[in-house]
Amino acid sequence: MTNQSEPVKGESTMIKCVKCGNLNEDEVKICVFCGALLDLTEHISTKGLDDADYEEGTPRWGSARFTPRTHLVLGIEGETRSLTYKAIDISELILGRSDAKPDETPQINLTEYGALEKGVSRKHAVINRKDGSLYLIDHKSANGTYLNGQKLVPLQERVLRDGDDVRLGHLMMRITFEQL
Repeated sequence: MTNQSEPVKGESTMIKCVKCGNLNEDEVKICVFCGALLDLTEHISTKGLDDADYEEGTPRWGSARFTPRTHLVLGIEGETRSLTYKAIDISELILGRSDAKPDETPQINLTEYGALEKGVSRKHAVINRKDGSLYLIDHKSANGTYLNGQKLVPLQERVLRDGDDVRLGHLMMRITFEQL
């Protein structure tokens, strides 16, 4: 049986799927037989959660106004401390978890909050500031980004409001805006 690093005679290098055991072409990222992700990097892959899509959407009506005198506060469920960012420091904030490469660390690093176990991708979502508001964008994450219980379409902006609930995989956060 061919292992992942041996080329098959007369063909390109093949990758053995750890889930079903079938061989796939080297450039394939998803097993063509069972649909499992083929990840040969030395990164720790985001664990796919079968139960990430479990809640109904809940509308929120907080203010979307985010002025230069506003702070973004991320309250992480189960934590006593919050993460606070000044408006002046926000143009684009990547939410995710750290990786083996130091230059891959996102601005909002959720590793110490159980991000890996809760299904947070390395580059899970982005918060952008423009036109006096903040926008949340799913960055094609493995387990989805949810705003008030509604799953975001990858790479599409959604306005963040004061009091919104954001979920990355299973990691829950409450967004609040604090005025100076």
